[in-house]
Amino acid sequence: MRKLLTIVTLTMVSYLLRAQQPCVLLKGTVIDRATGSPLPGANVTVKNMPGLGTSTNVSGQFEWRPSPGDTIVISFIGYVSQQVTSSDCAVTIRLEESPGDLSEVVIKSERLIAEEFTVKKIRKLDIYTNPSAKADPILAVNSTPSATTLDESANISLRGSTPAETGIFLNNVPINDAVRYSQLNGIGTFSIFNTALVSQVLVYPGNPPLEFGSTTSGLIALQTDEVIPEKPVRTLSLTLASMGLYYQGKLNRRSSITVFTNYQPSVLIRALNPESLQRVKNFNSIDIGVHYLLRLNDNTLVKVFTYGIRESYQYAVTQPTFSGDFHQHKYRNYTIANLRHRLPKGEITVNTALSFSQASYTMSTLDADIANRDFFASFNYQRFGKVMDVKAGLSYDTRQSHYKGQYPVYPYAMGEQYPVDSSESDVATKTPEGYIYMKWFATPRITIGTGLRNNLPLSGHNAFTSGQVNVNYKPNKSWSIIVAAGRYNKYQLPQGESNDPFHIMADQYSLDVSRTGKRTEYTLALFHKKSNYLITTSEVSGVELFLNHRFNAHFRGQLSFTGLDANLSQSGVPMSSPYDIGYFVRGNLEYKFADTWTVTTVFLFRQGSYYVPVASATYDPAMDVFVPAYGPPLRLPAYNIVDLSLSKVLPIGESSAVVFAGIGNILNFRNVRGYSYNKDYSATTDDLFSLRTVYVGFIINF
Repeated sequence: MRKLLTIVTLTMVSYLLRAQQPCVLLKGTVIDRATGSPLPGANVTVKNMPGLGTSTNVSGQFEWRPSPGDTIVISFIGYVSQQVTSSDCAVTIRLEESPGDLSEVVIKSERLIAEEFTVKKIRKLDIYTNPSAKADPILAVNSTPSATTLDESANISLRGSTPAETGIFLNNVPINDAVRYSQLNGIGTFSIFNTALVSQVLVYPGNPPLEFGSTTSGLIALQTDEVIPEKPVRTLSLTLASMGLYYQGKLNRRSSITVFTNYQPSVLIRALNPESLQRVKNFNSIDIGVHYLLRLNDNTLVKVFTYGIRESYQYAVTQPTFSGDFHQHKYRNYTIANLRHRLPKGEITVNTALSFSQASYTMSTLDADIANRDFFASFNYQRFGKVMDVKAGLSYDTRQSHYKGQYPVYPYAMGEQYPVDSSESDVATKTPEGYIYMKWFATPRITIGTGLRNNLPLSGHNAFTSGQVNVNYKPNKSWSIIVAAGRYNKYQLPQGESNDPFHIMADQYSLDVSRTGKRTEYTLALFHKKSNYLITTSEVSGVELFLNHRFNAHFRGQLSFTGLDANLSQSGVPMSSPYDIGYFVRGNLEYKFADTWTVTTVFLFRQGSYYVPVASATYDPAMDVFVPAYGPPLRLPAYNIVDLSLSKVLPIGESSAVVFAGIGNILNFRNVRGYSYNKDYSATTDDLFSLRTVYVGFIINF
């Protein structure tokens, strides 16, 4: 018995002595708490000695020999830091995402009543390092399988619908002019949104939820941050075409403020890319935004966001009767306020927005000024239940546009010597609407949603009713089947000298089937949509196939195929639709190496769209100009592009930075967007999309 007690006592003493000794070699793994994915490039530093430490490898692993009593700080850009003591020898650190920097941006639904009816996601870090996105959250949507945009603009087409049918919302209010450097037709190259401010992006490629109005096709909804940070978040970004500062700080226990500004000059990027940007003479913009967050109590939240931007650009234009520059100058301001109050079994939200813009466009005898004023307000109530959720609300959306300008009488005769006309008009839409949406949890595997939205016709508008039905069936944790059908309505303001707002009505049907495994995600979508507006009827049927696979810890990729069968008619006369595209093949490959380096390639190959060529020209001696006659539609050459980017995560003390370089159209494909003609239309010149373009920059949080 004495021997047994002696052995037990010695064993316990030995264990206690070992437990009191510090760890000689600390081994750890750093992962994302939500996904379990390793975090390569995470900082491992000694507290109060930020210059001393190491970083995790591509598998999120590290080794470190601490001194007795050391506290080790684990940090990664976009995540809340954690601490471990030197007495730990083997640890797994699960970091949680923090607001305001490079957290994940989910391209699916927010916690809306229709949350079960979308798919897809993208990380904010991917927005910055995706060469096609150019650090723009809206351009990043163009990399998703559902995007069918036919140019390189920020005017997004989803599943063969025109950009005019895609709704864009910020903090639950519609943004009617969401692009920078727009032309007179509203087409622009970048969005107005600051990626650092965005906490969540939602994309509904078809059948958008009727708790949102002002959309008849896809929906892109962005949300700003709602978390009060314990420590200030500071971000500095510098690229060839932008310089930005971002600050988010805590005012007190219940409030915070975010301030950001961004300046976009063109000198550096044009100097480094003279061939690809030879027609861009100049561009610049400066913006400033302020976001205020207040938690009145545990149940009530207030957000106020105000944003102003001033921009201009100059672009070389060549036409049969004119060669010169197109000039644009524009100023805009948005102010959005949100109130959300949680009830014991529900939630009340109030959203308001006021915006205005002033723009001028000049080219030869074209001289146009457009001023817009928008106001939006909505009241919503949602009740949560065990078997059914219900959401209902009222909204009022009014838009006013004033146009004044002169323009050529004949589009083929642009120049000082040719006749001009002028006009001035005021147009407006006033759309009060009410809606109700109900979601029924039929079984643990089946969710059914249905909604109605109806307007009160004002300003001579038609009365309309929108409705939808959605069914989500989940046979198991891996599979999801979504069936949706709906009718959607909106009023669209005209662009340029057009006089009257017009009504768009669309019927949509879709089937989305997806399977998510440990390494692979598959998606199949079938859809059909028919739209009517003015004298035009558009009908699109399509298929989407998507594959996302993680080969190992270093290598992953995705591939998608979209095919569209589109028909167009005007007053019953068949025409070729630009969205009649037999194939969109897009994807990306990402490889991580040397612990903190990532190389990404993004590619898109699609069939050329239809255009109307000039078949012949007749000379008009009275004006000394050739009058074009148009032939049957022809297809442009196929569009092909491959972009490449290289990025590295750099540990800087307890902070991190991302350095990246991108090459757009690295193979320098000469993608044709259209043709320019000489004076008598006897010769053509290719108008090209972007040639090879180099883009570099860095983002640092401190």
